[in-house]
Amino acid sequence: MTAHQSSSRAGWIAVVATICIWTGFILVTRAGGKGVLTGWDVTALRFGVGALIALFFLHRVSLPPLKVIALFSLFGGIGYAVAVYSAFRLAPAAHASVLMPGALPFATAVIAWLWLKQAPSRPQRIALALVFAGIVLTAADTLLYGAQISGMQVVGDLLFLCGSSSWATFTLLLRRYPVSPLTATVSTTLGSAVVYLPIWWLLLPSTLDQAPLAEILMQSVYQGVLVVFVAMLLYTRAVRHLGPQAVALLMAVVPGLSALAAVPVLDEPLSLLALAGLAAVTAGAVLGARQAPKAI
Repeated sequence: MTAHQSSSRAGWIAVVATICIWTGFILVTRAGGKGVLTGWDVTALRFGVGALIALFFLHRVSLPPLKVIALFSLFGGIGYAVAVYSAFRLAPAAHASVLMPGALPFATAVIAWLWLKQAPSRPQRIALALVFAGIVLTAADTLLYGAQISGMQVVGDLLFLCGSSSWATFTLLLRRYPVSPLTATVSTTLGSAVVYLPIWWLLLPSTLDQAPLAEILMQSVYQGVLVVFVAMLLYTRAVRHLGPQAVALLMAVVPGLSALAAVPVLDEPLSLLALAGLAAVTAGAVLGARQAPKAI
């Protein structure tokens, strides 16, 4: 096996594992959307538990300059988490499946075009069109069979899009400031915790003392361990080996996978529209990943 093949294989393993964790994130947060904890509390558990793990690995990394830590923390940590967890309190979690990972390839492509002057190639534009068709089909399924859309749900949807754009910016920052996956994960997690936790403790509303222990443990383990640390470590590794636009397109399969998983896990039916959306998104993601520029 050549070095290039080994690198590509490592990237694919990392991105598949990340997709599984992100799919579980949608389901876990959907199931706990009506829990006692506020979105501010879930964000605090995300960064608090993640920071404890990051401290364990701190001696193994050389932290990047403060400017890079601040950018990583703003877009890959606080900005993303605050937008997403606030949105989960306002909009149905089914919308999250479409608007977060589904919008990621578009946000990444647009920001790369405007910021890095990297216009998508023709095959990538075709891939984006397929992903867009899949998102429209999935969104149509949500609108036709879901609850009536309210004004607050629209605000929540906009917050989901803000979260997706924040993560897209973080994805491109990982290529703009290349560091090892462990360094990116540790610096983002610790930087986010140092800024966010004091603000949460002093200023933000909390129901942590009222929440059942089982709910706290579930959110702590999944959000703080799997999502903020393990998934971020895998995600940065995937971006390093496959490139940001390829990874962003591959993450677009999460809406369909979460819809499929919701059938046995949450007893939510899956319509033909949702299945068609899954097929289109998957085809676009695979095409885009094959045509994206190779990472260095």
